[in-house]
Amino acid sequence: MTDKKLFQDFEKYADQRPMNGPISTDLIGIITPYLEKIGKNGKVLDFGCGDGRYFSFFKRFFKEENIYGVEVSKKRIENCRNIGWENTFLIKENNHLPFEDNFFDFINFDQVIEHILEKDIGFYLDEINRVLKPSGILIIATPNYPIKRVYDLLIGLKSMSWSKIKDDPTHVSFYNSSKLFKLLMKKFNNVNIILAGGFIYKLIPTPFFSHKIVALCTEKK
Repeated sequence: MTDKKLFQDFEKYADQRPMNGPISTDLIGIITPYLEKIGKNGKVLDFGCGDGRYFSFFKRFFKEENIYGVEVSKKRIENCRNIGWENTFLIKENNHLPFEDNFFDFINFDQVIEHILEKDIGFYLDEINRVLKPSGILIIATPNYPIKRVYDLLIGLKSMSWSKIKDDPTHVSFYNSSKLFKLLMKKFNNVNIILAGGFIYKLIPTPFFSHKIVALCTEKK
């Protein structure tokens, strides 16, 4: 079987798909109350910070020097630095994070887990647990498979765009709410799965039809 990682050229991906667009309003609504409670002196990590789209948002809640980001793409780190986000770091896959234990109050893991092979995700979650404070919060957002592919088809047909019908070639792991919950309960005592959006979900509000899944994790093990 062909290794799916062969399709993951993250520097090429950085050229093809900018990650500096607007943040999901659903996600903003979910995380804002928690960010407000942490306070200005809290430390936040954007794991998979893309081209820096969360930087200005997090500045509403935290001191700029307390906002950190990590990425596997050198080009994306350069883009983050170009917008003034100094605390961004290039990391190698399956390497330890360059932070002390119990360092962060909040870790954002938005649209990242689907890019990590299932055999490797345990390592990343262990690293997240290591750098997250005992009282810290992890937020994970990921597409909901298989209904995500139906949304791709409908959006592509509506816009007459073949590229939008195809699945993202850098997605190598596929989660639904049950699978994500079981995974995260191995690392956290409290996991709250929140369903986030999609026009089919608005008509049929059941977990299967949600376009995205959001997991709010506290009380690390």
